[in-house]
Amino acid sequence: MAKKVLIGSGVGLAAMFALAGGVSLQTTTTSSVANANPNAGAISGGLKPGSVPAQYEPWINKAAAACPGLPAPVLAAQLNQESGFIPNAQSPVGARGIAQFMPGTWTTWSVDADADGVASPLDPPDAITAQGKFMCSLLKKAWKSGYQEEPIRLALAGYNAGWARVRQFQGVPPKSFARGQTYNYVRLIMASAKKFTAAPAGTSTAALPAGYTPPVDAPAQVRTAIEWALAQRGGWYHWGGSCTDAHGKDPTRWCDCSSLMEQAYKAAGVTISRTTFTQVNEGQAVNINAPQPGDLIFTPGSDGTAARPGHVGMYIGDNRIVEAPKTGVRTRIVTYDSWRNAQSDISRIVAVRRIVPW
Repeated sequence: MAKKVLIGSGVGLAAMFALAGGVSLQTTTTSSVANANPNAGAISGGLKPGSVPAQYEPWINKAAAACPGLPAPVLAAQLNQESGFIPNAQSPVGARGIAQFMPGTWTTWSVDADADGVASPLDPPDAITAQGKFMCSLLKKAWKSGYQEEPIRLALAGYNAGWARVRQFQGVPPKSFARGQTYNYVRLIMASAKKFTAAPAGTSTAALPAGYTPPVDAPAQVRTAIEWALAQRGGWYHWGGSCTDAHGKDPTRWCDCSSLMEQAYKAAGVTISRTTFTQVNEGQAVNINAPQPGDLIFTPGSDGTAARPGHVGMYIGDNRIVEAPKTGVRTRIVTYDSWRNAQSDISRIVAVRRIVPW
């Protein structure tokens, strides 16, 4: 019989299975929450080789591949948070295995992934595959919900507290709910997923050509927007930041990808909306093979489409994009080709929008 292990660092799935009633939640330490940056931005990239125990790596990758828009690094971070990759883990409330399934919910999602004749939450291949199936179901609910949060965050909240709680709050439950346990669960996983994420294939930083200026034949508003965006290079990223002081000391005024676009066009006297979800509907659609300077360039969100994109940059000409990339990386220049020809589906261009007609 597998040895039972009490988990102190993970949160367990017990909360998830109390969809309408009270929830039994383990407490995440204040220090760990303080050290987890909630503004981690969208997860883009595959699972970093060697970042998880070798025997689990193929199963995590397989579970993610079976659900478009489900990042393998998020599954890995979730397993780490739930059990620390301990296959026979058991929580005080009865959640079992590497993915901490409660018995009743295991019945719904159980699978004999390794075809050994037994479907068990204590068998990591079975549990990881079931975890992926359940997360995929929650992602589909998140995409259809219309709630203004990243679908993967909504799915994680549903995994932890139950989709009824997500529906109740029309998003991730706030800090005031159940001592902030679900709120912090989502924060911690999205932050820690970065350490499980491989560098995006083909991403290439680039310098501006000597003497670069925006094209003289571009509309004046486009030239101003490009110049303003370029002036923010070197500023740190902050998800939700206003981009009103990219080089200052207040993180809330640093840039995220969409606020960089918003403020660049605001400097040019053009009003556009704030988020990637809405910016993708601004202006007019452009063929991805024929961008012009000033165009907004989008990569997909967790649903794998242009409907709710996860990232945006601005094309500035000369095969270059200016972007505020992600937490821990400064606003920079990358090549258009590195997005256009990215090997990863979630890093590849899905939409180009022209804000100011040429």
